[in-house]
Amino acid sequence: MSNVALSSDLFSWGALIVGSPGIVVGGLVGALAWRGHRGWGAAIGAVLGLALWLFGWLYFGDVVVR
Repeated sequence: MSNVALSSDLFSWGALIVGSPGIVVGGLVGALAWRGHRGWGAAIGAVLGLALWLFGWLYFGDVVVR
């Protein structure tokens, strides 16, 4: 049996958000897509990438009981 558990404390959610691939991929796509304002593009892309990744993880990863 495995001793791995998903806890819902603040540190676990922070690690999940910081370690998500949505922030990196979204930031890169946003910076490349909005060449005039790379900083804003990266920030908005990172937020949208995180939101999309988190939705996919919660919905398709069977974390939310349907």
